Amino acid sequence: MQASSQQQATLLEVQHHDTTLLQLSHRRANLPQISQGLDLEAKLGSLQLKLVAIKTEISDICLAQAKADNDVQQVVQRAERDQQRLDSGAVSSPKDLEALAHEIQSLRKRQVELEDVELEIMEQLEQARTAQLEIEAQVAETITELEQVTKSRDDEFADIDALIDAETSARTQLASTLDSELLALYDKVRVDLGGVGAALLHRGACQGCHISLDATEVDRIRHLPAETVVRCEECRRILVRTSESGL
Repeated sequence: MQASSQQQATLLEVQHHDTTLLQLSHRRANLPQISQGLDLEAKLGSLQLKLVAIKTEISDICLAQAKADNDVQQVVQRAERDQQRLDSGAVSSPKDLEALAHEIQSLRKRQVELEDVELEIMEQLEQARTAQLEIEAQVAETITELEQVTKSRDDEFADIDALIDAETSARTQLASTLDSELLALYDKVRVDLGGVGAALLHRGACQGCHISLDATEVDRIRHLPAETVVRCEECRRILVRTSESGL
């Protein structure tokens, strides 16, 4: 393939834009805010599950508390009725009076037991509500942190996208001045070899694969016409010759 020295030099400029675009894409895909955001989203999801669990627990405790309240109330009311019967004199049989007094005593004892259960449930409810407040605070804090990280990430995206747009525009304009056959060869090699399609031949070494050419190959290239497009014998990239090539 033949191409003027100017065309080959322009190829290096296009390569510079393509390398910059690769670097910008890599930077965009590896912003620390991306992993930070994912970590925060995972944390938020975990906290929200905990919040659902503690609310369910509180609901269950409230039901248990209502039942305990009702149990206490029933025992109190029954004890009051028995006490009224005892005080009214309606029961005259000594045996019935003894049984009634015994039942009142048992009900008072049962009331104490139920009130202890009631207090225990109230303590559980207080602890659960405290835990709910703590989780809600963590959720709010995590949401705020996630919003800040997301904004920082989006700001970085916008800056990088602007640079990518500028580089792409400059690359497109420059590439349009190249011979289509030369550009097609460059693009094919660039895609096949990880983004570098053309490299400077610098002091006898390919700057694409960084391997020095042997003396015979350097001598062969030295005697080729300037318009001949040279390929690296090691990596097959297009080698661009300049005054720094050591020829």
